[in-house]
Amino acid sequence: MTTATDVHPAVRRTRVGPWLLAHLAHFRGWIAAHLLGSVLWHVLAAAVPTVIGAAFDALLQKHPDHQRFSTLVGVLLVLVLVRGLAGFGATYSLEAYACGLERDVRGTLFSVLLRKSQRFFDRHRVGDLSSRITGDAQALNLMFSPGVDLTLDMALGLVVPIVFIGVLDPRLLLAPLAFLVLFALTLVEYGRRLDPASGATRAAFGELSARVSETISGVETVDATGRRGAEQSRFMELARAYRDAAVRQAREQALYLPSLALAFALAGGLLHGAYLVAHGSLSTGAFVAFLGLMGALRAPTQMASFSIGLIYLGIAGARRIIEVIDDGAGDDEQSGGHVGRIDGDVVFDGVTFGYDGEPVLHDISFTAPAGATVAVVGPTGSGKSTLLHLLNRTYEPDSGRVTVAGVDLARWDTQSLRSQISVIEQDVVLFSKSVEENLTFGADGDVEHDRVVAAAKAAQAHDFIMATDDGYRTMVGERGTTLSGGQRQRIAIARALLADPRILVLDDSTSAVDSATEQQIQQAIRTAAAGRTTFMITPRLSRIRSADLVLVLDRGRIVGQGTHENLLATCELYHRIFAPHLEDGAAVRSAEGGR
Repeated sequence: MTTATDVHPAVRRTRVGPWLLAHLAHFRGWIAAHLLGSVLWHVLAAAVPTVIGAAFDALLQKHPDHQRFSTLVGVLLVLVLVRGLAGFGATYSLEAYACGLERDVRGTLFSVLLRKSQRFFDRHRVGDLSSRITGDAQALNLMFSPGVDLTLDMALGLVVPIVFIGVLDPRLLLAPLAFLVLFALTLVEYGRRLDPASGATRAAFGELSARVSETISGVETVDATGRRGAEQSRFMELARAYRDAAVRQAREQALYLPSLALAFALAGGLLHGAYLVAHGSLSTGAFVAFLGLMGALRAPTQMASFSIGLIYLGIAGARRIIEVIDDGAGDDEQSGGHVGRIDGDVVFDGVTFGYDGEPVLHDISFTAPAGATVAVVGPTGSGKSTLLHLLNRTYEPDSGRVTVAGVDLARWDTQSLRSQISVIEQDVVLFSKSVEENLTFGADGDVEHDRVVAAAKAAQAHDFIMATDDGYRTMVGERGTTLSGGQRQRIAIARALLADPRILVLDDSTSAVDSATEQQIQQAIRTAAAGRTTFMITPRLSRIRSADLVLVLDRGRIVGQGTHENLLATCELYHRIFAPHLEDGAAVRSAEGGR
């Protein structure tokens, strides 16, 4: 499992710029409207002090021109009104494409996550992935609104007033141009320092989110083991790490030099303008307009610190999102492959598989005939569940191959394959939906209520469902926490029956059910398994004896395969595991017969 900052070697280094441009291409109209509105707003904003300066000259000249002054006041009012409308249009357009980008990126990332293999999720924590699809996607929104918007305002707020100063009197450009050069140099250095600090902040937030998710998901274990204090301490460590990263970023933002450069430029411009006025080569109105335009440089200079900070946070978030999207080693979506009904044998041919280079299964070979029941037995840690995970491509073999109906799993269309395989595991996952919605999860199309009830009855779930206040409309807590283990397993079995699979996989699926209910469920499973290939992991001898094929695993290798009777005679491990149970059963029957 990786930390939030780890990148798998298979991740392609997609650059943030082209990736963002590809997503923004869908919002060209809104972006154009935003740019037009912003440019118009800044042009009009720069025109305001120019008009005010002209109005001053109209009044301060030897013979005041009141008519011209009144006209300029009217022009000023129109400029302010049009500027307000331009600002509204720019802001609305900005929010339209910034929120649209956040929505699209979230949708893309969620779709990508749904296509990822189990290997991918083994390497990433759920909380960190959640932070990418929520916090990092939101950082992209903030990157544009207000980040890019303020940066655009900053650029226009610098360029437009300087252009107007040049139009007013080219001699006055000395101070603002010198400031522009200093501003660019200090901004580049500012970005160089801020980039790693922003990345560290987003990574620390991912670590914090991952810890919260893991602790809340396992809160029962935390309470049962008395680990509240330890978890609280660990959380506070991560919270402090996030705070420290945020403070480091704030420190870099505080070390912002352009404001100091502007102060020198304003002082120099004031002295230069006053010198020109004193020597009669610049009018008072022009000097007032110049000071107003120089003052207009203050706001964009100050906002650069905040806006650039948001941009670098957005870039850091985009990198974390791209890491997930570009992790090709984690994809297991196989579209356009073989589509068909599973009607043939399941064959493992020399399959070897391991996690992160550590072999778990070694040279596994067997054939399960279509419609057969296969029991997989062996000591704890022998690889039983891992073997079953290869059936629906949860994992793929490192070597060898698995074929279903004569077709290599690697060539099957993933959707077609998995829609015909139902897996019922020990740890049943239910969703925060109604009982009926959980039952129909995985079934094709709408399912009639009568079919749902029939499946629940077959799985012995109907009675406890109807005992609740809302029956099949009862809401199930997250991961089924409002239900007992046996109830969750019965719902999972009913869900599998509704899916009508061609292959049924049972991983000790009745471990949390009492003996009487288990017998009823087994009868329902036997009925449902008719004509289907069934794989099961179970310690219960009664179920193993009824299997057509028994596979005995030990340390990831098949040490015996055949029927129950054959294995008792030929497989030492199998005999060692089950012979005592047979003797106990015979003793019980003998005692009962003597009564």
